[in-house]
Amino acid sequence: MTDLAIALRDELAQRRERLARLAVTVRESQLVELLQQVDSALERLDEGTFGRCTHCAGSVEAHRLAADPLITLCLECLSPTQQRDLERDLQAAARVQAALLPPRQLVHREWEVALLWEPLGAVSGDHYDLLPPRREGEPLHLVVGDVAGKGVAASLLQAHLHALLRALLTPEEPLAGLLARTNRFLCEVTLPSSYATLIALRLSDGGAVEMASAGHTRPLLADRRGVRPVEGAGLPLGLFSEAEYASRELHVGRGDVLMLYSDGWTEAETDEGEYGIGRAAAALRRARGLPLTDLLAACRADMQDFLAGAPRGDDLTLLAVRRVG
Repeated sequence: MTDLAIALRDELAQRRERLARLAVTVRESQLVELLQQVDSALERLDEGTFGRCTHCAGSVEAHRLAADPLITLCLECLSPTQQRDLERDLQAAARVQAALLPPRQLVHREWEVALLWEPLGAVSGDHYDLLPPRREGEPLHLVVGDVAGKGVAASLLQAHLHALLRALLTPEEPLAGLLARTNRFLCEVTLPSSYATLIALRLSDGGAVEMASAGHTRPLLADRRGVRPVEGAGLPLGLFSEAEYASRELHVGRGDVLMLYSDGWTEAETDEGEYGIGRAAAALRRARGLPLTDLLAACRADMQDFLAGAPRGDDLTLLAVRRVG
């Protein structure tokens, strides 16, 4: 039995227990139907048929099962009405997710920020947030993350991560502590197969930057010496509850650009190979002096030129930060 199947069995068993406790608050017909669905899913796990479409015997999409382990039909076997309902749900989810995002451009004191965010489908597992200071003199905070998987299941965890970070962030706590607390909460409420990489920045006056990473792609710093990756360490969030994280300090000069991104940029690939961090750094070096929105467009265009018409395989997030003055 796979790790996902074991995790889903645990979730189903817990769901059955909760349903049994709800007997006094849920109509009997509803309760019986829900219990039957849970029991049927547990039986399919025991028989080894879990995840198999009951209509065509093909495979039910893994990301849909992760979001709802009671699903028994693959997308192709849904009725026209069910497909329309699903499409409406996805459109509604996309609107909700887009509404959670902060502005895609911001200038705050010494810092200018611009974002390019392109989901692969209706919803995205890429996470971005910008948390402006609550009081005068406090620093600006940025986070970029990437939830494992794609589609609805990833977007649900992305929304949960969004709420957690906003609730836990305090300007007095080191970012390493923020990641550690967020990680413990995620470990308590998510499946073992659900995790996220994340990088957090704290931008202060004078070019001071505090950074902490949870297994995320290395940011690129473009300054007078060229473009280089900024090293960071730490396990992804949601894997081990006792994981420890570290903060590091950077100094960003006036006119320098710090680029945060998801692996949808550097890991874009064709039959010839992967785009890679070397090409990404070269694209950033050429575009460094452009306005930030043009810089992001140029970096994306360079990746598209590399793909030469091949489709992207992942969500794409590019976040550029420049110190102005």
